[in-house]
Amino acid sequence: MKKNNICFKFLSKKGILRVLYLSIFLCLTADLSGVSAQTEGSWWSNIFRTECDTTRSENELISGDSIISVRVFEIDTPDDKNDIEINSIIADSIRPALMRRTGVGSVEIHMDSALMVLSADALASVPPLYGYRVQIHFGDLETARAVRANCRHRLYTRPVYLESIAPNYSVAVGNYRDRWEAELALDKLIRLYPNALIVPSEIALPKL
Repeated sequence: MKKNNICFKFLSKKGILRVLYLSIFLCLTADLSGVSAQTEGSWWSNIFRTECDTTRSENELISGDSIISVRVFEIDTPDDKNDIEINSIIADSIRPALMRRTGVGSVEIHMDSALMVLSADALASVPPLYGYRVQIHFGDLETARAVRANCRHRLYTRPVYLESIAPNYSVAVGNYRDRWEAELALDKLIRLYPNALIVPSEIALPKL
């Protein structure tokens, strides 16, 4: 009886240990199978996918033994024209009505008074224009004045000038811009004034 009791105790201990080992082994294998199923789901689930997702595309980049999944999402953009029209309408409703005037304005210039005087003198002064005149008399002042009066009476359509050339005075006729015009005038004046001749001089601007 003692031997049988000892064997039963020994067998029961071995059986309990075997049961424990089997249960631990089954638990470990179950955990490993679950982990492998989760990791493999990333590629086999895409193979058996029934619905197409048009909003994103997947590109798999293989580097060595590992697979990297890169997902690019496409964002639906709204209609730009409609947005621009709506924004313009809102801006027009918010923007206050402004009066538009063209051709109205003022400019103020702040500068020294001396500069203003110089600017006015420069605008008032007329640059000289050089050309030719026909001189009909050269002598003393009294004779020159008499000749000028006589010439004005005869040639009332042409300007007559009395110029001082010390110690004498000159009486000249016309404002001719070139020598050709002066020669044509000389042909007519030399009949009345035999001593007439063409002289270069500063002339007045012709009337337009």
